[in-house]
Amino acid sequence: MPQIRDRPPNDVIVGLDLGQAKDYTALSVTEVRTDFARRATLYLTRTLDRWQPPRYQQVVDRVAAMVPKLTVGVLVDSPNGTGITLMRPRVTLVLDRTGVGRAVGDMFAEASLPVDLQLVTITSGSEVNRDPDGGWKVPKKDLVADVAVAMQNGRFEVVEQLEHAATLRREMQNFRARYSLAGNQTFAAGDDWRQGNHDDLVLAVALSLWWGEHTASRGGEVIAESYANVGAQDRADAIDAMWADWGPDYVNRR
Repeated sequence: MPQIRDRPPNDVIVGLDLGQAKDYTALSVTEVRTDFARRATLYLTRTLDRWQPPRYQQVVDRVAAMVPKLTVGVLVDSPNGTGITLMRPRVTLVLDRTGVGRAVGDMFAEASLPVDLQLVTITSGSEVNRDPDGGWKVPKKDLVADVAVAMQNGRFEVVEQLEHAATLRREMQNFRARYSLAGNQTFAAGDDWRQGNHDDLVLAVALSLWWGEHTASRGGEVIAESYANVGAQDRADAIDAMWADWGPDYVNRR
């Protein structure tokens, strides 16, 4: 029986880092929550996956099979007494199309999945710009900064039971900001930004957090004020009904 909640379901951001040749492809699913008391955006990564696809169509098929589980609707009891409404979470797929990702981005566009597809090309520049085709050119320093700030502010968590949680923690320990003698920031996972299989998970998460922070800074959809006084948002309240049918690798069962 559908669960009736007193607020809309939380948005979900899927970050996808495509590996080349024999490198890993990594995927993260991050729930975007709101701390009403702090008026802050919180991120909880509920899914981490990495695999070596034999072909890129398999990546599209794997994500396509996942999307229906992420878009399950919940019944929401309107606070103004107008009745119960079925609402679905907004799902955004943020794809790194640097290098081989451009062709895969076209494959996802042709698949017409019920997600908001955002294509990101990672650059060494200093500003975020739009591609002529509607994608984004994002400086690598912006991706790193958003992860670092969210971690420092206690706004980012990972479900500890996930199979790849320990690997992600190791990647993040190496994922550091460095300052050159000229005062310019350079960022790396290990000695370089890309080190094969040593940063795929953290980059998938970084894509998700960048989009979450980017849309917040651009004044994305604001939660209706009618929900602002629902009450304290504890951990149990943050778990949406859409996760109920997922296996132990996807659901925080604490």
